[in-house]
Amino acid sequence: MAENNTIKSKDGDTNINVDISRYLNSAPPTIFDEIIAFQKPGLFDVQSATVNRVSDYDPLSDGGQTSAFDTDSLCTSTTSLLDATVDRIEHSTLNDAYRDIWIPSEHTRKILRSIVTTATGTSHLDRENLTMPGLAVQGDMPDLIKNASIHFLGEDENIHRNVLTASDVTQDERGLRNLIQASCYRAAVNLSGRLLAIYAQGYGKINQPSKHTPHSLQLWYTRLSLLAKLRQIDVLENESKPFGNLDKPDMYFTFYPELYGTRPGSMASFAFRLLLAEIPSYYGKPKQTLENLFKLLATVNQIIANFQAGFSGERVLTKISESDQQDAAKLWTARKSRILVSIVNCAIGMRNYILAIEILEDLCKLPDWTIEQIGILRSAIGRVHLFLGDVTAAEKFLIRINKEEKVTSIRKLVDSGLMAVAQNFFQEAYNCFQSASTMDPSNVMLINNMAVCLLYTGQLKAAVWLFERIVNRNPLKSLQEPILLNMCTSYELHTTHCKQPKLHLLRQLNRYKGDAADIQCLKLAM
Repeated sequence: MAENNTIKSKDGDTNINVDISRYLNSAPPTIFDEIIAFQKPGLFDVQSATVNRVSDYDPLSDGGQTSAFDTDSLCTSTTSLLDATVDRIEHSTLNDAYRDIWIPSEHTRKILRSIVTTATGTSHLDRENLTMPGLAVQGDMPDLIKNASIHFLGEDENIHRNVLTASDVTQDERGLRNLIQASCYRAAVNLSGRLLAIYAQGYGKINQPSKHTPHSLQLWYTRLSLLAKLRQIDVLENESKPFGNLDKPDMYFTFYPELYGTRPGSMASFAFRLLLAEIPSYYGKPKQTLENLFKLLATVNQIIANFQAGFSGERVLTKISESDQQDAAKLWTARKSRILVSIVNCAIGMRNYILAIEILEDLCKLPDWTIEQIGILRSAIGRVHLFLGDVTAAEKFLIRINKEEKVTSIRKLVDSGLMAVAQNFFQEAYNCFQSASTMDPSNVMLINNMAVCLLYTGQLKAAVWLFERIVNRNPLKSLQEPILLNMCTSYELHTTHCKQPKLHLLRQLNRYKGDAADIQCLKLAM
């Protein structure tokens, strides 16, 4: 989600606004906005469906962040496709009244209407009409990289650990931003808990009434995003459930007339709604996610229709300029495309490739795509056909489209490489990725995919050398979980004395990375 993901101070200081996704994008692999990582079966069916076990090989995507050979490739590439478009529209000068619009359920609408028209206000409301979140865990999340380094390498190695903790930064949104920017996601979760405690939404406060503000809800959005990114599934489930679908009356500005007067709209951002819709997939309920997403889509379609008919988003006859009407419709059309991409991601995760293709074709029909974006979408359709095993259909989208391009692009070469992989032509695939790498030498994904192709052609020693070269050349960029997992698996195949090179990788993680990496990728027995 690239929209509405800003963290603001309580006084609305726009100088410290931050799109958290731009900082979370530094880590691999993700489904939406580089915030949440699904572990899905890949084209070679080597990825485990469980959280505790990871795949033997996890090649990356042409987005430089996720797998080019498995379903994560498509999830990230189609999501990142929208970032620039949605960001530009979200951060336009459009009135907040149009940006914050949401259509409440009839039950919630009646309660909000009664708050406006009666003197009792919100004092008479039953608990079931309130949103009552709280922290599900007490205390701070530990730095697992630090703990593993001390365990395997000794206390002396700890002097090289130079990462931020929640106590090292200011206890506010600026500090939270600094932690996220430094990839210290566990520390950011810890700080978010301290900040939410100020709103009486700390540990033990689930099912206890409290007041909400756009600021507190943005803190929750950030916290849940981080928990999902860190794959803290149990905590994520328990802390997200109190929000439901964000339709309780206290999620709307009208619920607090003493603070916001008659201001309409939702206090919760669209990005938060989309995140909550997707979260059930992380605890094994993708069908629930799909249902949630289609409900969101229905509401957004209604909002778009209302704006196009000259009404407000809630279909209230109001005076709205033609330019605002067009801008509002454009904003919500961009949000619609974001939901459609999430549906594609969920469908691929469920291996419902037919649905994924249908939605991608619908996406292609939306207006305002650039030629490059249309090319990426059609390329994605081709890749889904590869997941289906239909090489002939995939070729129509990948090879034919590429022939129409006058200049050879990295995407064209990667698509050709994927076609070769699907047909078990790994040397040909290697050549494609190598050619792409000469055009973009800093692209870690391309070199990683070359190494994986070497593994499949029996050149284990060369693959190990290639992995080690990219990590040694640029540890900050290359110390990503999929690459580390591939390296450690290669070490196990290459030698029986694989513990020392794994410990060397742990040492580099300790010195160069924040606290977000999952040390399971090193395959070290604690």
